[in-house]
Amino acid sequence: MLYRRLPLQGMRNARELGGYPVAGGGVTRYQVFIRSDSPHRLTEDDFLFLKNYGVVAAVDFRGDPEIARKPSLFENASGFEFYRSPTFNSQVAFASRQNQEPGRPAMDSFVNWSEKYIEMLTDCKEWVRDTLRIMINIKGGVVFNCATGKDRTGIISALLLSSVGVAQEDTVADYCISELYLAEEYAELLEVYNRMWPEDKATINDPFFKTSPSNMAAMLNHLKDTYGGVNEYLHSCGLDDGELITLREKFVEFTV
Repeated sequence: MLYRRLPLQGMRNARELGGYPVAGGGVTRYQVFIRSDSPHRLTEDDFLFLKNYGVVAAVDFRGDPEIARKPSLFENASGFEFYRSPTFNSQVAFASRQNQEPGRPAMDSFVNWSEKYIEMLTDCKEWVRDTLRIMINIKGGVVFNCATGKDRTGIISALLLSSVGVAQEDTVADYCISELYLAEEYAELLEVYNRMWPEDKATINDPFFKTSPSNMAAMLNHLKDTYGGVNEYLHSCGLDDGELITLREKFVEFTV
């Protein structure tokens, strides 16, 4: 049986990038790229499921402080390759506020996600190049993650899908699903936050928690307007035609 959301006890936002129609025919393959949240709660049953599902490697986008707080259980797991490809090693810049208490997330502040995503694509081209290069060359299924599997993971997911010809509407829809799957995670996060900082009451409707379709649409439109498209952007990051062809061969299954 093939899944969109994987039935894992230790991940709430782990799901397939397989099954999306591709321009020119075919669909994205299942069991190739799996996006997820932090793998710090995986169980023995989860690891067994992932092995049976064909996963051979994990790529973690979190920086050093995040890894220290919630270590990836893939790092020492038998039968899995483990790669780190941090977007940045300092605390996530868009999850903090100027002059705020150290370690205090900006859940109650305005976050313009589309601007942040565009900023990351502009400033972190080496990360994009190195991450996709790792994922293209892994022989088997790959799980890739950040903290919640929403933002950094969402950017890489969108680049993977768009680069092989998945329609923008489907790519945006894939991004939006995180808000549904993270509802339980966010409820717990809100409870802790509001207990620790009751003077700054946050709610589930704050932009910090949202995956509005306009966020991802704006990012993809920026790549189209600025570079001519996602593949042209990936060329600007340092990926060549051969690597993008290899990605397509790995990720796309043509139907008869």
